[in-house]
Amino acid sequence: MKDLIRLSALSLAIIFFLGTSMCLKDRKPQDVITLDPEEISWIEFCKTRGYDPSIDDEETVVEFLDTWRGSTEEEEALTRNGIPV
Repeated sequence: MKDLIRLSALSLAIIFFLGTSMCLKDRKPQDVITLDPEEISWIEFCKTRGYDPSIDDEETVVEFLDTWRGSTEEEEALTRNGIPV
């Protein structure tokens, strides 16, 4: 009986492994979630200034547009994230 349980557990593990590897094999590059440069810029701005990126109150957005967009700081942040400037 113990051998039957071990064999069943081993069979399930193999089936799970094969199913997982087939799913990963079928993934295409477009399945990877990517952020656009504006989102990356916003996240980097918030990280640099200590803001929460999920909260975009008017005052923070105005500061973002007035002091961050087009700045050297933004260009460096985008470059660090692999976005050509």
